[in-house]
Amino acid sequence: MKLIETPVNQNLNLETFYPVISKYIFDNVAIKYYKLYSLDRTQVMYVDTFDKITLVLINNKKKISKNEVDTAIHRLLKVDRKDVTVDVNVRKKMEAAGISFLRPRKDIIRVDYVVNQ
Repeated sequence: MKLIETPVNQNLNLETFYPVISKYIFDNVAIKYYKLYSLDRTQVMYVDTFDKITLVLINNKKKISKNEVDTAIHRLLKVDRKDVTVDVNVRKKMEAAGISFLRPRKDIIRVDYVVNQ
């Protein structure tokens, strides 16, 4: 699997790219910086919020496999899966909260890594 950083050539915030998802996950949270990656057909948001690093994996066509999640954790966070918290029910929680998507989202996974300071 190839993990490629997606260049952001303009000064845009995260809500411009993913308005519904970023509002649900990062509402009232200060973001230090973010990067966007592509892991085959899965989009990966790398978001540093000062006290933890969050990866949000989004795929519009298929379910995200465990192998894809492990690859993103190892290549971006450089830790083992046991050191992070993985939430695979983000899309179901958003739909239960009454949130509808502008584009169909097949799967959304959130990975949290608390940074030791």
